[in-house]
Amino acid sequence: MNTLLPETVVFLFFNRPVHARRVFEQIRAARPKRVVLVSDGPRAHVPGEAALVAQLRREIEAMIDWPAQIETDYAPENLGCGRRVSSGIERALSRYGRAIIVEDDCLPAPTFFPYCAELLERYADEPRVTSITGTYFLGRKAGPYDVGFTHFPCIWGWATWARAWEGYDRELRGWTPDFIDEIGRDGSIPGFLPDAWRKCFQWIAAHTESTWDIQFWFLQFKKRGLCAFPYRNQVQNIGAGQGATHTTTRRFSFRKLYPFEPGTLRLPPELIPDLRYQRYLQIEFYSNTTTWRNVGWKVLFKWGQWRRRLLGSLAQWLAKGKPAASN
Repeated sequence: MNTLLPETVVFLFFNRPVHARRVFEQIRAARPKRVVLVSDGPRAHVPGEAALVAQLRREIEAMIDWPAQIETDYAPENLGCGRRVSSGIERALSRYGRAIIVEDDCLPAPTFFPYCAELLERYADEPRVTSITGTYFLGRKAGPYDVGFTHFPCIWGWATWARAWEGYDRELRGWTPDFIDEIGRDGSIPGFLPDAWRKCFQWIAAHTESTWDIQFWFLQFKKRGLCAFPYRNQVQNIGAGQGATHTTTRRFSFRKLYPFEPGTLRLPPELIPDLRYQRYLQIEFYSNTTTWRNVGWKVLFKWGQWRRRLLGSLAQWLAKGKPAASN
């Protein structure tokens, strides 16, 4: 991996000082050239929140102690998660063309930033790649490459370009059941589950005020875009559980980060989705269906993981016990 400094980092925060300070320490260590601070306004019905939000904004600004361009995008009143996050991202991308985006509950590894910076540069003019995520839900995987691709994006520490955001519509006015059926028929997204996504988009279209990311997934599906992901998890979700806006279970949080060694990022020569991982993502996270086929696939996937770990441990044990070769 090269040592590209991140140019623009968008930091999204609100009213969680412990989370925000911890995550921003990692941004501070990365020393991006430009920091865009995006904060929602306080809710009028929550006592003391106005003072909390104002104090946290001052604290985060005070943590910027390196020569960076600072831009503040602070809402005077509460816009809600859907409007505030999407408007902050849209404004930053319209001004700077590309950005790394970090929310206050997404703790990145130190190598997350050069990883994103390198891929933002590498795929800047590649329309098939529409986003970059730092999250790998399986922790880590050994293989010939450090990066894979999927049609299903993840926004727990991610990056994108203005070209990929173009056409974003938080109101999801372009959604129709026919569009979902079309993807299922044309095979452009292998393993796509039309029934699951039809229900998902139908619900989101009626509740756009509370979310913004599903709308970006919809846009990525329209563009048949790919999300680059690392085979070593770069982001830990520290906000899951009680008090979270959406991720209220710790099932999807991670305790481990697996940084890359400097100068070792290996990119695949072709833009081909990892079909096994794509299937895993769709069944594990995006589908509420429980069929024997899906259950069986999960069992086989977990068995494959366990088998690889067992063989790896066995190889390490044998290597330790092997006598040194004599001259």
